[in-house]
Amino acid sequence: VSITRDAKIFLNERPLNIHQIAPEIARRFKGAKSVYVMADRTTPFDPIAQVIAELGDAKYDIKLVAKPIDTARR
Repeated sequence: VSITRDAKIFLNERPLNIHQIAPEIARRFKGAKSVYVMADRTTPFDPIAQVIAELGDAKYDIKLVAKPIDTARR
């Protein structure tokens, strides 16, 4: 699941309503137990927290994906 800085949610590059995350994962990835969540570093935390809550309510293990800071840009 990807979350953009303007709080748009995607499942494998396909836009998705927050309330459809768990059912869509169950439909497309039968037997999945974990979900990777990635957000842009400028994404406000609230949409990230909402996605985590939806996935947690559906009993998925949540794995947050982080990219290292590009130190060459400093």
